[in-house]
Amino acid sequence: MKNMVWVELNDLGQAVRIFRTDKARWAFPGFAILIRYSTAVSEIRHLLYLRSNGMCELCTSAVTETSGHMHEQQHRGKGGEISLDNSVFICPKCHQDAHSDRTPQWSKKI
Repeated sequence: MKNMVWVELNDLGQAVRIFRTDKARWAFPGFAILIRYSTAVSEIRHLLYLRSNGMCELCTSAVTETSGHMHEQQHRGKGGEISLDNSVFICPKCHQDAHSDRTPQWSKKI
């Protein structure tokens, strides 16, 4: 069961949301299954790419499925989740800009 997560599925059987906890899954009225975390993230990432039509969802520059970044609009540490509704597919520059206000946890504060 290591690295397994509960996910919400769309009508085509693809993962569209990873539940943060087992309790959250039971509160969900729809259909959920237990799959590998990496598989769930890959499916959500692929669906984000398809939704973006190969363009950054912020600046509209061209991105490929491998060069684009999956970015959570509300970070998991602040109550967000990995899902189609909470994520955007963006270029590396927009992703860097989106995190420009963050200080890495490992950096020394002066």
